[in-house]
Amino acid sequence: MRKLLLLLLIPIISYSQISYKDVMSINSQKMFKKVMIENGYEFGQSDEVDIVYGFDIVRDSIDGMKSTKWGRYGGDDDGFTLSFSRNTQLNTFLNLKEDRSENEYDLIIKEIKKNCKYFDIITYTTEDEEELDYVCYSCSESKYKGKIGFMISEGWGYIRHFVNIE
Repeated sequence: MRKLLLLLLIPIISYSQISYKDVMSINSQKMFKKVMIENGYEFGQSDEVDIVYGFDIVRDSIDGMKSTKWGRYGGDDDGFTLSFSRNTQLNTFLNLKEDRSENEYDLIIKEIKKNCKYFDIITYTTEDEEELDYVCYSCSESKYKGKIGFMISEGWGYIRHFVNIE
């Protein structure tokens, strides 16, 4: 019976998620990779500009890669973006409202609001010309230069590092 109980607890104990402290520590591509790998993310793809990691990636030859959590480092500004699905597949399918207070994204945002100082709203223009507003904070604990911003769009929570903002 004890062995069965131990086996049931192992997945709970070994469950890992990105924390506020992890976000504050990302100041280079190497540190980004360290945070991704230590939190159970796997390499997804890279090109000359971006490196992408996903959590439990499902690869499909038709639909490409799918995941509920992504991390991207690079781009024109050498910053990072973390994205988290805020809906579970089951609740989306059943159209149920869920408590998101323990969602990884919301836990990080709660710490940002508690430990950092509000800076401004920054509008980011995507590759397909969509304009997205991020609420941005200045975090004295951060190892990165710039600001950290966050927003929600279509059931996804985004945390973005704005490098060239002082």
